[in-house]
Amino acid sequence: MIARALVVAAAFASSASAAILRTPTPASLAPASPAGGAEVMHLSARQYMEVKLGPFPSAPEACDYCFSSFTKEGVPPAGPIAPACVCMSYPEGGQHNMFCATPVSAAGFIKDKGGCRCKARDMEAMGKTTCEPL
Repeated sequence: MIARALVVAAAFASSASAAILRTPTPASLAPASPAGGAEVMHLSARQYMEVKLGPFPSAPEACDYCFSSFTKEGVPPAGPIAPACVCMSYPEGGQHNMFCATPVSAAGFIKDKGGCRCKARDMEAMGKTTCEPL
């Protein structure tokens, strides 16, 4: 009988404390303000930035550089940046630029520039690096 009373009392006590935890306090409803009254900084893009890597004399040379680049290989702890990026090359002014990207949409971007997808150790080309047109 005493054990049953203790179990009932414990059940009421735990449900009461759970209800307190679910009740929002006025402090939790107030919007957060910057610490110490500091100002809030609003950042927005101001200009387009593009980084080109090249030029290289040929597409395979751009590809070879890409396969060993900091973006793909890196040096820990700072790199690699994107080890799964796909190496591509595109012509510009008679030479080639390297391009390494992970999104599938990047292939369309390079295709529009007349570029190609790099293939390391292409056995059909006796193990040389090749670049297949997109």
